[in-house]
Amino acid sequence: MRGALLLLGVGASAVLASPQGGGYGGYGGYGGGGDDDHRTSTTPTSTTAPPQTSGTTTTGNVSSSVLLGMNGDTVCTPYLCVGALVNGTTVQYTLQSLGKADLGWMAMGFGQTMANSPMVIMWPNADGSVTLSQRQASAEVMPTVVPTPPRIATKQPALSSLTGSNPKLVYTIPANTDTQQGIIWAFGSQRPSSAAEDATLLQHVLSGPTKLNLGNTLAADSRDPTNPISSLSGSDTPPPSAGVSTPLLPYQKMIVAHAILCVVGFLAILPAGALLARWLRTFNPIWFKGHHLLQLFISLPIIVPGVALGFAAVHKAGAEHLSDDHMKWGLGIFVLYIIQLMVGEFIHTIKPKSWSVDKRRPPQNYFHAILGLLIIALAFYQVRTGYKTEWPKQTGRGEISNAANIVWYVWVVLIPVLYFGGLVFLRRQYKQERMTRPKHRDETSESEEMRPRYRDSPDHS
Repeated sequence: MRGALLLLGVGASAVLASPQGGGYGGYGGYGGGGDDDHRTSTTPTSTTAPPQTSGTTTTGNVSSSVLLGMNGDTVCTPYLCVGALVNGTTVQYTLQSLGKADLGWMAMGFGQTMANSPMVIMWPNADGSVTLSQRQASAEVMPTVVPTPPRIATKQPALSSLTGSNPKLVYTIPANTDTQQGIIWAFGSQRPSSAAEDATLLQHVLSGPTKLNLGNTLAADSRDPTNPISSLSGSDTPPPSAGVSTPLLPYQKMIVAHAILCVVGFLAILPAGALLARWLRTFNPIWFKGHHLLQLFISLPIIVPGVALGFAAVHKAGAEHLSDDHMKWGLGIFVLYIIQLMVGEFIHTIKPKSWSVDKRRPPQNYFHAILGLLIIALAFYQVRTGYKTEWPKQTGRGEISNAANIVWYVWVVLIPVLYFGGLVFLRRQYKQERMTRPKHRDETSESEEMRPRYRDSPDHS
């Protein structure tokens, strides 16, 4: 049981400390996959053209000295950097890829959650043009085009660059009154199939919330908001990542709670109940009371809320229920668990004649034991797919620490070893059962140790 709690602690802490940033929730189940480990150069691009600093004009590839003293900020995430340069009544935003994956599309929204945040999504097309699409979503689902956005963004193809290992896409938008600008971002590695503003967006690699300080005054050591991968001093040091301490979104917190409760219920309480029955049934007649307590009165109040939180997280994210194997297997295992509880209550409440007369073990007892072992085995598989596949897919935060893998492997070996080790008492169990049958009732055992102790009924203590 300590191993299960360790797995729980490692998994939860690894999730909370995941360095890949937060997620949108995967556009209704189309979550990001994980991190692409190949990296390319982030050599800064030279800048030469002078800026214009008033009205609604744009500021593009300018010399770093001209930008000194202007207001702007830059934030970098694991896959892209976002630069903001305040230019009079407009703000110029530059989305620049870090080259860790092929550029399909890049997006940013004005808000800290995907739901109801106005978004600007941009992608390059095969003919060299750039598409800008302003969208919004009511939940963590694929956003749709907004015909009349609150602020109209204008793409700047002349300032964008589609060549090299760090392509960038630039647009301008009227400034609002926010100095601390909360944004959400996303990076997709698969380009939409068309240049239409309402083209379908394929899955993002990663996404999350962050902030920009539009009141920040640019200094020599500031990063260049028009070329965010570089600094105004010309330094080519790797850009800092803003995803290290990204807070969990509400639906992600539900997923964490779902995982904690289900790991405790299925991989700690249920195995403990099975081990108690396997090891103590031939030594102490009260084994059943402990088994009954663990499998019903302790596990049920933990597992039911855990499963319910899984459904609630899907609903909160605006995703589709039962849309992938993890969700379907989870529901199936829960149904088997409820059936197992009913079978257990039936076995220990209603005794067939074969048991009440000659104490012969009925078939449902064997079914109950096999089904219990099957549920635990499936739970091991389900927990692994949950932290290995479902978490990065549905949150866009990437895989959790490998420590969870290590503890899972230890636990998946330890539990079967302990259970099957208890089978050494099976012969003793069967002998005790035979001794409780009518023809043995008046016989006296030669060994105090082998006197009838076996009980398989709640009315015996």
